[in-house]
Amino acid sequence: MQVLEMPDHEKFFNSGSGCAQWLEEPDGSLLIPIYFKNRAKSEKNGYETTYSSTVMQCQLDGKTLRYVRHGTELEHPVPRGCYEPSLTKYQEQYFLTLRNDEKAFFSTSLDGLHYGQTQPWTFEDGEELGSYNTQQHWVTHSKGLFLAYTRRGADNDHIPRNRAPLFISRVNTEKMTLIRASEKILVPERGAMLGNFGVVTVNSNESWVTVGEGMYSPKAAERGADGRVYAARIRWNSPNAIAPKLENQE
Repeated sequence: MQVLEMPDHEKFFNSGSGCAQWLEEPDGSLLIPIYFKNRAKSEKNGYETTYSSTVMQCQLDGKTLRYVRHGTELEHPVPRGCYEPSLTKYQEQYFLTLRNDEKAFFSTSLDGLHYGQTQPWTFEDGEELGSYNTQQHWVTHSKGLFLAYTRRGADNDHIPRNRAPLFISRVNTEKMTLIRASEKILVPERGAMLGNFGVVTVNSNESWVTVGEGMYSPKAAERGADGRVYAARIRWNSPNAIAPKLENQE
């Protein structure tokens, strides 16, 4: 493990890339989304100050990861700001989804570094998604882009932050809305939180979404949860042309 050397220690005093989805570009450079706040903000109560998010371009020489530059600094005035961003690329456009304490946000880019104003996630009818104070992640296929998330409005007010069940919906990338009719439950709600999860493209035929039940309260066990870990396997009807090429894979 190595600490990435940042260009401005005061500005990036508190920075990280927790649970982020990142990209390797054709030229070998890496696009890594991060969130950060300066020293002054970091010395205050963390719930009272705001993070900013950006995407770094980095180079890896086989041993050391090096910062090259970073792009637009995305902000939101609500406490804790925009943080825990995840990045994907679909049909030559880059998509960023960001956590916020009140809403889930997204932004898009043509080059992976420079992004427009953040917008809240909504369904096609304009109703807000209802995801808040947890991460969202991308499930990307060459024939479609999908978002995985938790949200309010699923008979789940007994779950802290409404962090279960875990859903997936297809993204209308022209309107940047979620297609409500496509929504499915990836992982069921059994009385425990399911926030902060992972997505991996296993091969051209299958993607996984992995998450564990958070047993933070005795009430979770009383409702039926037991701390199990899930791997929700998404099997594609057609091969995924952007899946990683893995050697010695059976």
